[in-house]
Amino acid sequence: MESKNRTGRHEGVVGIEETSKSLLKDNIDTNEDLNGEVTETCTYCSQRWILAYMGLWLGLMVYLFNTNMSIAVVCMSKSGDDSKHHQLSGEIVLDGNASKNEYTGYTGAENISTVDSGCEEKDEGSFQYSQSGEFDWSKKTQSFILSGYFYGYMAAQIPAGWLATSFGGKRVVGVAMGLSCILTLLIPLFARTSIYLLIAARILQGLFNGTSNPSFCGLVGAWALPNERSRFLALCWFGQNAGLLLGFSTSGVLCAHGFDNGWGSIFYIHGIIGVLFVICWWYCVYSSPSEHPRLSKQEKKLLSGKLSVNKQTEKDEVPWTKILTYRPIYIAYIAHICDTWTYYMLLTCLPQFVEEVLKFNIQSNGLFSCLPSITMMIGIMFAGVTTDYLSSKSQLSITTIRKIYLITGYIGIAVFIITPGFLSCHQREIAILCLCLCTLFEAVAVSGGYTPNSVDIAPRYASVVFGISNTLASIPGIISPIIVAEITKNKTSEEWRIVFYISAAVALFGAIVYGLFANNEVVEWGDIHVDTELEVPDPIDETECVLKKVEKGTKANVV
Repeated sequence: MESKNRTGRHEGVVGIEETSKSLLKDNIDTNEDLNGEVTETCTYCSQRWILAYMGLWLGLMVYLFNTNMSIAVVCMSKSGDDSKHHQLSGEIVLDGNASKNEYTGYTGAENISTVDSGCEEKDEGSFQYSQSGEFDWSKKTQSFILSGYFYGYMAAQIPAGWLATSFGGKRVVGVAMGLSCILTLLIPLFARTSIYLLIAARILQGLFNGTSNPSFCGLVGAWALPNERSRFLALCWFGQNAGLLLGFSTSGVLCAHGFDNGWGSIFYIHGIIGVLFVICWWYCVYSSPSEHPRLSKQEKKLLSGKLSVNKQTEKDEVPWTKILTYRPIYIAYIAHICDTWTYYMLLTCLPQFVEEVLKFNIQSNGLFSCLPSITMMIGIMFAGVTTDYLSSKSQLSITTIRKIYLITGYIGIAVFIITPGFLSCHQREIAILCLCLCTLFEAVAVSGGYTPNSVDIAPRYASVVFGISNTLASIPGIISPIIVAEITKNKTSEEWRIVFYISAAVALFGAIVYGLFANNEVVEWGDIHVDTELEVPDPIDETECVLKKVEKGTKANVV
């Protein structure tokens, strides 16, 4: 009898050991620890990170389609008697004695005066294009071609947010970018047919490309873990700056050495790259994890435990009243507007100041024209990575982290945007350094500060929230060049100091308001509820349940 009981106990122990080994194997297969936490074998190979990489490519394509016309229009236009060649350079396209900002179409005054006769005009390394243009376009016509894109872009923001919320960011971006690629490929035909067709195409292209940022914010809200959101958005903004650099550099080369009279090849090649992007986008990206057919069991468990995700089986009604009456959202809007004021000032004011007062045409040098974008790219990735690290490793709240980065960035902008106003033409290099530091600090504020606010506060409606924000933030891009032109009529150092003081005051105002009133905690009506399709049983509960059953069976065997 005792031998029989001993045998029963032995079999019971063996049964428990076998069951424990089986459960341990299951946990190893899904990379779960004893606390039920899911870890991934390859985080950066996961489906959500593939979305982040596609966001980088999306940002690159949007700015590639934006900037290519800024260079192409120089190649397309016939040169006048006062300009035997065109200069292909950075953000500002110089033609004769006039300068035009490619973002706004603002044309500076001609016959730039010399403020300090002790300094010689320093014009280095400009890339010269000498082919004959096909079109006899006036400066006003060129400004319509360039600025039309931005009117379409501004008009797209709020509708894009609503469409992405209702139908999913994948569909909105996929359709819009597909249409934008078609327009890009047809631009040579439109230009040779009618100037009105060309301007209409540019407006429509801005409309289609304008869907990108609101839609991607919605995708980040649906996919990214809370400690990944800054990096996801940073990759998209990084791609935009990369697209800026790639657009100017490749367009300049193709203008000089491409086929179809040079400029035509710009749109054909960029359009084909865009088609490849659209194909990859439709295959790789899905609007929510519950829609993804290739989502691994491992990543599904991780998302179900860390992220609230939903499957939109029907149109999601946007709570417009709650969005428009929630004060912290307006604080994010104010911060965004203050940043774009600074952004457009950096694009228009400092380069013009360096040229007009310091007598150094910074945009004529390829290296110097790239440096501000390069430092911005560095700042974007630095802030994105460190913000997510603090979010996951420190005890600081997300609101505190955002405030630290935004206030630091805006104070840095205020300091380095004022400094050039006190420099002479003998200190040109310091002015360029200030330009680079301004974009570096701005990137810190953008990537680590206000940009992720829409995803932090209302991930379910991030597309709509950011769409409204981006619409309001487009206004400074229209009015800031006008204000600069009015203040700096005589192009003196004293006038430019006023411009810089205004910009610094705007940045400090944004820092103070955000520091006092920002709140980035998620609101109940903006959160995303867990989709039952992604819910998985708690592995610890399952383990305890199985062990109890085995223990009961063992006791029965012992008896």
